[in-house]
Amino acid sequence: MQCDPETTVLSRGKLLLGGSPLRLLTLSAAGSAVWDALLAGRPVGAAGPGAGALARRLVDAGLGHPVPPVPSPGRVAAVTAVLPVRDGAAGIGALVTALARRCAEVIVVDDGSTDGTGTAAAAAGARVLRHDRSLGPAAARLAGAAAAATPLVLFCDADVRPPDAASGRPASGRPAGGNGADGGGDHGGGAGDGGGAGGEAAGGPDWLGLLVGHLADPAVAAAAPRVASPVPPGIRPGLLARYESARSPLDLGPRPAPVRPGGRVSYVPSAALLVRRELAGFDPALRYGEDVDLVWRLAAAGWSVRYEPAAVVHHEPRASLRGWARQRFAYGSSAGPLAARHPGPLRPAGQAAVAAVAALAVAAAPRGPARPVVTGAVAAATAGRSAVDAVRLARRLGAAPDPSRLAWLLVLAGRRYALEAAADNVRRGWWPLLAAAGPPGRRVFAAAVVVPAARDWWAGRPDVGLAPYVLLRMADDAAYSAGVWWGCLRARTARPLAPARARRPPTEARAPARPGGPGRRRERA
Repeated sequence: MQCDPETTVLSRGKLLLGGSPLRLLTLSAAGSAVWDALLAGRPVGAAGPGAGALARRLVDAGLGHPVPPVPSPGRVAAVTAVLPVRDGAAGIGALVTALARRCAEVIVVDDGSTDGTGTAAAAAGARVLRHDRSLGPAAARLAGAAAAATPLVLFCDADVRPPDAASGRPASGRPAGGNGADGGGDHGGGAGDGGGAGGEAAGGPDWLGLLVGHLADPAVAAAAPRVASPVPPGIRPGLLARYESARSPLDLGPRPAPVRPGGRVSYVPSAALLVRRELAGFDPALRYGEDVDLVWRLAAAGWSVRYEPAAVVHHEPRASLRGWARQRFAYGSSAGPLAARHPGPLRPAGQAAVAAVAALAVAAAPRGPARPVVTGAVAAATAGRSAVDAVRLARRLGAAPDPSRLAWLLVLAGRRYALEAAADNVRRGWWPLLAAAGPPGRRVFAAAVVVPAARDWWAGRPDVGLAPYVLLRMADDAAYSAGVWWGCLRARTARPLAPARARRPPTEARAPARPGGPGRRRERA
């Protein structure tokens, strides 16, 4: 097991603060010894009495992460690759060849192609199933899974490339360690904000072996790799490809995580996803978001889903600005249909709405003596509420060293996340309401667009100038937001736009039509 980088260890290993939602876990002396043994690399069975139950709680909470056993490099007999594709003749052969070296079988579901995709796939060695007319990616995946004979199915979109595809050989595996307890797209997508480029060269970690290792745990239903869009070395791609490398909608970042609504990683895209065959129940009624729906239904049924960023596959970004904007619109359009199936997780955090209203009040204050009064009143109200929250939280953190200081740090972090969530919601959902508020609303919108984009650009220093980066972020959010509103209108619901009741300050930012939400719990083990 490995400790999550944002888990704080207090009181010499007797208190663990972290996870998502945030919680304080109190360990007994025996539990603390087991924690130390697990971090030292001991297998769960040799870490001491009660190690299995504690490891499960730590992993489910996101305080620690399993280091899965990795099979020997080479073909994995338990895995069938299923590739839903429509009009992908140009690249399907190379993908089939790469996956055939690793999987027991490759099944290509030709979903109404007109360019000879099925012929190209068959020539590369795939078994081809044909839909005479397009039924959508979910139906194509269901057909492929039904035809598979292995216990595990690897769903892979046609625009994804395994890291070993170019080299012609499987990547070498990493040593096995201690064992711990889309919005999809039209044949190639997922939803949300990415975490920048990642890469895995041939000879790096065995991406498929890592995923298979996670499913050695009988409680894990599915595992997903990091889907990165790295800039190829030695060439200078276009502006859009460089932006995608920094902000791919499929890249969920470098930290492993359990996947569930309300967590730091609340979904994984089906662009690359390893699933137990009997659980691969995509909803064919969903054209987009079918991967989010599947993961949330698995979580509701008590299954675990893992995000494993040490396993990396590469994704080809859209070649044109028009196709790129259509992709973002499609991702946003999944919000309405998903809200009909999962009402709670899609609602924006209530504290984000509070922060947005406070910012609007300050922006709307008239010039002159009234402006300092309004600003001071908002600041005083925020400080007063923060003090109340800090006092209440300090009581719950009584076992921690200096609980008052820790409580204030957490509350201030919550205020910061509330502002970030407010800006995200303004850009990706609430901006029409601000536009109706006149000049004050437009000032808030401008700040929500420019400040976060400039901050992200400064932190990541992508290979894109500041002005083009901000403009592309604006276009990114505008296309996604248009999709959100369209999806809500079609589904006749406002849930992805209507904030939840503000009960306590969030500790993680949250975007509209995106799963996630904060919470705090104190537990003892």
